[in-house]
Amino acid sequence: MEASPAKVIQYFNGEKQNLIPLFQRAYTWTDKNWQALWDDLMVQYEMGDTGTHFMGAIVSIPARSVPVGVSKYLIIDGQQRLTTVSLLLCALRDCLDSNSASRIQEVYLTNRFRELEDTLKFVPTQVDRDVYRSIVLDRQIPENSKDIQMATAYHFFKNKLLKGTDLNEDPVDRVKILTTLEQCLQVVMINLDDADDPYLIFESLNFKGEPLTQADLVRNYLLMRFRHSISTGGEQERVYSKYWVPLESTLKSNLTEFLRHYTMKDGDDIKQGGIYAAIRAKLKSMKLTDEVEAEVQSMQRFGNFYAKFLLPNQETVMSIRDCLENIKELKVTTSYPLLLRLFDVRQTGHLSNVDLEKCLRLIESFVVRRVVCGVPNNPLNKLFIQLAKNFPDTDYVLWLHRSLSSFGGNRRFPKDAEFATAFMNQPQYGRGTTRFILCRVEKSFNHKETVDLSTATIEHILPQTLNQQWKDELGSEAEKVHTTLVNTFGNLTLTSYNSELSNLPFSEKKAKLENTHIELNRWILQQGNWQTPEIEERAKSLLLIANNIWLSPLNMVPD
Repeated sequence: MEASPAKVIQYFNGEKQNLIPLFQRAYTWTDKNWQALWDDLMVQYEMGDTGTHFMGAIVSIPARSVPVGVSKYLIIDGQQRLTTVSLLLCALRDCLDSNSASRIQEVYLTNRFRELEDTLKFVPTQVDRDVYRSIVLDRQIPENSKDIQMATAYHFFKNKLLKGTDLNEDPVDRVKILTTLEQCLQVVMINLDDADDPYLIFESLNFKGEPLTQADLVRNYLLMRFRHSISTGGEQERVYSKYWVPLESTLKSNLTEFLRHYTMKDGDDIKQGGIYAAIRAKLKSMKLTDEVEAEVQSMQRFGNFYAKFLLPNQETVMSIRDCLENIKELKVTTSYPLLLRLFDVRQTGHLSNVDLEKCLRLIESFVVRRVVCGVPNNPLNKLFIQLAKNFPDTDYVLWLHRSLSSFGGNRRFPKDAEFATAFMNQPQYGRGTTRFILCRVEKSFNHKETVDLSTATIEHILPQTLNQQWKDELGSEAEKVHTTLVNTFGNLTLTSYNSELSNLPFSEKKAKLENTHIELNRWILQQGNWQTPEIEERAKSLLLIANNIWLSPLNMVPD
């Protein structure tokens, strides 16, 4: 690696071509950044050519390309600064006399007399390339340019050159601005060679823009493993377009978390900040680019599974879609590494849709029974990682049921007796899953006409605040009954009339609920009183339904 101070104009002088790699972001600088550069430039403008302004480091590496045409370099860091300087040169070209304009165009912006692909001195990443070519080669600003960052930057600097003033309020001397740019803007030029690992440099740099996500780091490292061609993009462009772009467009902001779960499916507990390191270690062991490409292809394939976890309506099998909706509503993202495994064997034909549904319902049952029994969720992360690591080659349903049933302690799958006691007696209101459980029970009645539960909220038949009318209803032990039963399942239901019911007496609540379409309320309407016997009886009837929905563990000795 060579590092030395240099004028930034050196990146535009001489026959060469500086390229922004595929993995770099699009141009993102805004008027705040442009104004800062202009202010720095004007400080040197006022000082004459006696000073310099340091713009930071520019890191480049020779591009792997065919040995013809101009010398080509990949810009590993410094994209935003070089792009901005080149746009400032375009604005200067269009504001100066014809001789100066020709010098800028033919010396700094283009390689004259070269083939088309070698013409530009500076080549942005793909998403910005057409706009930049239009500005530099065609001298045309694209339509709707206010929405295009490069065009906006060009107009910003052109406006400064045409209307800007110096400290004396005199119009700026555009020739002097060009001289200042040529003489006073300085960088540290860092040139890497084949013996250097450009990505180690890339990782350690102090970026002035938005911090790179773990997904950005993974993408960058992946693409650095493939050869780049100027005209076609080569292997890098093909892999990027074929695998990474679809993956990124499918998962968007969820890409980083997907990569974490994708890595965890192999049995490793990966923290939020360790995704890139884990994937890099895996890729480093791959000597052939074919192996790396197979890994990117695998990421894309598993990414399609993951998209269904996030948006279950993408799943075409209705019963499996319902299972995914339930797992999503339960927020059991810790199960995603295991789900990736299950969907993988389903796609390869080793797991039927029927058995996949059984596995998903087992996971739901395991989670719901634990929540009802008040078992802490913190062991679930490592538990599901362990299951993903020990994933079998066959008999997936039986294996999963046995595995979940074998756990003990805080990892246990509550049996019927424990589940019944908790369901009947433990306060459930206030837990994040209580509404979900009531909705699942309601849906189990299989209405001929679907009931919209989207606006339904949890209603306490015996109200949360005990007034005198309810004390009279409950009798001498009203306070004890209220404390014991008010938040249990026997006293909870669903309704869209919650605000209207409030603390009304039981008879008035029944009158309000008379036209309900929610089956959970039918039995309540048949009762003459709402006291301990009714609440406990209702809890028993709901428990029978719950036992049919959420499977119990197998009879096994806990580990």
